[in-house]
Amino acid sequence: MNNNDLTTSLIPRISSHLGHHLRHGRMEGAITFCQQGCGCNKCMGTCADVLEEYITPVAESTTRVICCLGSPLALPLIYCFDADPHTHETSGWNVTVTQAPKKAPFVCCINTLCMPCGQFYIRKHVILNGDMTQYKLWQKKHDGKYCLAKYCKDGPCTIEGGTHGEENCPNVFLCAEVTCLGCGICSPCCAFDVHRDIMKEELSLGTDPTEARFEKCQGFFGELMSCAACSAWHLRIVACCLGNIATESEGAQELTGEARRLSHACGRLSRVCFRGLVSVRIMLIGCMSSQMVHEHRVNAVSEAPQQQQVMRD
Repeated sequence: MNNNDLTTSLIPRISSHLGHHLRHGRMEGAITFCQQGCGCNKCMGTCADVLEEYITPVAESTTRVICCLGSPLALPLIYCFDADPHTHETSGWNVTVTQAPKKAPFVCCINTLCMPCGQFYIRKHVILNGDMTQYKLWQKKHDGKYCLAKYCKDGPCTIEGGTHGEENCPNVFLCAEVTCLGCGICSPCCAFDVHRDIMKEELSLGTDPTEARFEKCQGFFGELMSCAACSAWHLRIVACCLGNIATESEGAQELTGEARRLSHACGRLSRVCFRGLVSVRIMLIGCMSSQMVHEHRVNAVSEAPQQQQVMRD
């Protein structure tokens, strides 16, 4: 009997039993029927056995195997993904992401250990060349309607760089931007994305192959993390409902226990993926930030003789 046949046979039977009790005013009978598993005791026992024998052990073993990847040790995984076809060795950058830490080691360290401080430095001294009069919130890269403003005309919040009084205290706004305005840990990451996009646009640079690999890796493991987290929540809800409704059904109670066990394994898998993604992203932001600073220095040196020649002429 396949799943559709099982569902087709069980649903009418459950509805018939409940309807019979309710039509005759026997509420206590209906409650007892539900507590005994709605006649599905054997079916739920079988599901519990399947979870116990096959699915849950696989999920728990998988989590134990990859638990070490919830750390910077996950970095080599990005090389399991191919770079995009349009990328080449440097994509216009003077050095690759993997070579950049040797060129600007201090920048790499500060962006890895204290990302907000590193991104503050890059915006002020690399993107704006020290001229904070040009500062605007996220340099207008994230302008638009967010939260309730998407649905209500006058609702909060709408972001429009240059209209929030940044010119009065740009350093304070920049400090807030890289620490809290992008929702906690996402704030320096948002600032970094802005800096990366601006430098690519201004200098006509492409996507570094390592950067492209990470984007694919992030997409894959991000989907895995989301699926595992959703599965954990759904299983937890099912276990909670079964455990509190079918209190007198042995099969339901077994299924509740196995569902909670599988929910725990899925939740742990999701957390491992999250920690791994965050660790790798922080490390690569440090490397790519040093690449950007080195690129800025090289361009500053190459432009200096041209400016001197213009002044002589």
